Amino acid sequence: MSAVDDQTTYGRARLGFSSQADIEEFVSVLAKYERGEMTPDQWRAFRLVRGTYGQRQAEDAQMLRVKVPQGLLTAPQLHATALYGMTGSALLVTLVMIGISQFAPERWLGGQQVRFLFAFASMMVVIGVVESAITNFLRANQETTLLMKYQVAKKYVGLVLIIGTLFMIAKNLKGFYVPFVATELFAVIGLSWIFFKRGTRERPSPSAFSPELYKQLIAFGIPMMVGYEVSGIVLAVGDRYVIDGKIGEEPLGLYSAAYNLCQYVQSVVIISVTQAIIPLYMQIWDQKGKEETAAFISKSMRTYLLLAAPVVAGLAAVGPELLPALASDKYAGAGGVLPWIIAGMVLDGLNPMVGAGLFIQRRTPVIMGVVLGSAILNIVLNLWLVPWIGILGSAIATLISYGAVAVCFTIASRRILPIVLPWGTLLRSSAAAVVMYGTLHFVYPGHRFITVGLRIVIGAPLFAVVMFLIDADARAMGQKILGRVRGMIPRLGAG
Repeated sequence: MSAVDDQTTYGRARLGFSSQADIEEFVSVLAKYERGEMTPDQWRAFRLVRGTYGQRQAEDAQMLRVKVPQGLLTAPQLHATALYGMTGSALLVTLVMIGISQFAPERWLGGQQVRFLFAFASMMVVIGVVESAITNFLRANQETTLLMKYQVAKKYVGLVLIIGTLFMIAKNLKGFYVPFVATELFAVIGLSWIFFKRGTRERPSPSAFSPELYKQLIAFGIPMMVGYEVSGIVLAVGDRYVIDGKIGEEPLGLYSAAYNLCQYVQSVVIISVTQAIIPLYMQIWDQKGKEETAAFISKSMRTYLLLAAPVVAGLAAVGPELLPALASDKYAGAGGVLPWIIAGMVLDGLNPMVGAGLFIQRRTPVIMGVVLGSAILNIVLNLWLVPWIGILGSAIATLISYGAVAVCFTIASRRILPIVLPWGTLLRSSAAAVVMYGTLHFVYPGHRFITVGLRIVIGAPLFAVVMFLIDADARAMGQKILGRVRGMIPRLGAG
């Protein structure tokens, strides 16, 4: 077939896009399914591999299969359009927000300080978008170690700068937002330098940018951005605006320090687990069907709870000593909100599992509606609780809101993929966490870093022993670890 130029093919010639062999194979397999010679799961697997889905290959490869109409989209076009289109859109939004901050009537913003902060914080739009684009490229390249180091370093440096600034320079909103935005800015500059200047990875070229593809990405992305991303941001940070408006800047600083510490723990422990779960169960769904997927997710939830419970109890035990050790005794009052916030983040980490059916079937309207509703709930709870019990009210609202997301995802997803929830593991791990916290609470209080170190050294083995005694999954995990250790001893002796 002769090629005919056509702008709708993103710069490539229009070629034949049908394959007689593919058509005949599809008809043949469909006939087998209609005759009852294939199970629904086998038919689903055959059908899905001819669509779009993510798939983890053997250990060191991650594949995203995408069927583009006529196959006329190149990988360089997709990469360049995604990176530079996202960056350009974010820059435009940032400039609009800065313009609003400078020309809006002062009564809309509440004063000159808010005008400055609004303009300064607007840079987070383009910073966040660039970071998201580059981290997605690195994640697709399987550079997870680099990403983990980047996330941990950014969280740690940001926490130290915010606490240091609030304590030593400015005990106000500027003392929080300036070091926060500065940390994010220099972090993404460093990440961009690593991405474009180091390594052998392929870098998107501006010349490959496709305006036609960009228009389609915008048409698809704007509803998702408004419905899901904005709602997620409100759910995560809306409480801080309520705190500032209701009880002032100093409580905001305390709450922000505690929240950032929890986010640091979340990025190190929780996110590393939850980011891996979606591609794994997508592959199982495609290859083995519904029952195997449900069993895998249920087992994954049991393992997740075994890891998450000591995180909540441990941070509750060491947090009140750690925050003052990093800054000053002024921040000791923020320790009481730590267990509520980290518990909410742990519930948030469950969402890819309890909502697996929604993610597998891409029920984005349902996902967006749940997150939006929870964001509204979070604001309402903050408006009610903060004037009554201060920053503890915001922490409780965070836990309830993330819990609402988890409950709604569970109910909506069960229609697609029923999952046996590990209530027994939850109860046993919670009991072990209570024993752990109750013991650590009395261990050498008031000595800051020494107390933190002692409680970590005592708490982790204590939780492991209690769970080993009362939980079969914990015993199996412990026996597997002990087996590996025993296997290493002869090799070490031989070396």
